[in-house]
Amino acid sequence: MPAKKPVSPRKPSRPAARPEKAEGLGAAAGRAGALALLAGARIVAARPVLFGSLALFSTLAGVVADNALNRQTGRHPHPMLMTRGAEPSRLASARLSSPAEAAPVPTARHAATPPVPSNDPRIVPFPMVHEAQQLLAQQGYYRAEIDGRAGQATDMAIRDFQAAKGLKVDGMATPLLLSQLRQAANPPPPLGDDPIARLASGGGVDPASTGGIASAGGSELVRQIQARLAEARVADLKPDGILGERTRAAIRTFQALESLDVTGEPSEEVLARLGDSGASAMR
Repeated sequence: MPAKKPVSPRKPSRPAARPEKAEGLGAAAGRAGALALLAGARIVAARPVLFGSLALFSTLAGVVADNALNRQTGRHPHPMLMTRGAEPSRLASARLSSPAEAAPVPTARHAATPPVPSNDPRIVPFPMVHEAQQLLAQQGYYRAEIDGRAGQATDMAIRDFQAAKGLKVDGMATPLLLSQLRQAANPPPPLGDDPIARLASGGGVDPASTGGIASAGGSELVRQIQARLAEARVADLKPDGILGERTRAAIRTFQALESLDVTGEPSEEVLARLGDSGASAMR
């Protein structure tokens, strides 16, 4: 008899899932999803401002990114993602795309000119300061507006003048400074033409050549003014009736102290004021 082929045992088949169990798993998943949504809704409801801000920020960021990456018709001059590796020529063309960026950046060599100093407009103008400013401007020391006011511009100009002439640097507008400015603007004549030098050497002096007015009695007026200026200790003058630069400077100093018009010329008003000053000093 032929041998029988061995029959392999059959594996037991897995029982099919029951419909009732599959339906139970789906219901459980649905309940879990509903619970998760409910918990999320409670969290959002507890912090509405925070989550509303996050939502608004996300929306705006998405709109900006979409506009920059997808909705530009040409190459954007400042792409968001280009930070390195770009060619210098492209970067230069991108920088020169707008007129504002095309202007050169000022360097130390091309720095702006510093502003010219000015005076304080709250200070009352003074005639002596006005004349000092004019003389300083004539000699190239004062460059601001001639307004007769003291301030930074006047102070700097006076200091420059005093430093250039080897004088005491204080920046103050005084009668002495005014005399120095006038002397610098009108330097004295050479020694050979100086009438005072000729007088010291024994030569005669014509009063008209020194500024005196002997023919009209002005020499006596100058002599009286010189004597009273010396008595008032305004200046150390010799009453000789000669109207020289020292006499004019002393008259200007007295006029400035008495708030008169600073002219340096002898007059009856100066003589009368000197008499009043001497009488008040004796009291």
